[in-house]
Amino acid sequence: MVERVLTWCVNPYWRATLLRLLGARIGKNVRIYEARFFNLMTGFQNLKVEDNVHIGTGCLIDLSDEVVIRKNAVLSPRVVVLTHSDPGEYHHSELSKMFPRRTAPVVIGGSSWIGANSVILCGAEIGSLTVLGANSLVNERIPPKVMAGGSPARKLRDLDIDLEASAGESESPSAGAGVSEELDD
Repeated sequence: MVERVLTWCVNPYWRATLLRLLGARIGKNVRIYEARFFNLMTGFQNLKVEDNVHIGTGCLIDLSDEVVIRKNAVLSPRVVVLTHSDPGEYHHSELSKMFPRRTAPVVIGGSSWIGANSVILCGAEIGSLTVLGANSLVNERIPPKVMAGGSPARKLRDLDIDLEASAGESESPSAGAGVSEELDD
């Protein structure tokens, strides 16, 4: 039922407001186009979207664990964010003995741009001011101020951007100290 209401809500600002009313932590000036959310065992409380974020049409966001999208980030159309990995534990798949079910938060840094059709797997963290090329697969930490891409995504080059003027991101406990420590190096 909630999915239908979100689909009928055609204005991306109204959709953000509706998600806020449903328990998501949504900042100001957030635009959420026709994205789909799943694994809503805890409702929308695992969704944290800071100010000025754009979530494009067709994005698929798994809320098994926390998803944090920092200020000014852009998710292009059809980005997939997964916070769990499970080969079939609930139906006793033999593979789940080798690959047990796992959940972990995903953090997308401030002022980052995630290219269309990219997939971000559980436990991944994308640093601030990072550009991720279209059709990339992120399965680990991508540092701030880089252009990355590929499957799996890897750093392609450094970006020469003034962090002080652009990022303005705050840390959350799930993000750890990794991003801010790397900025000091």
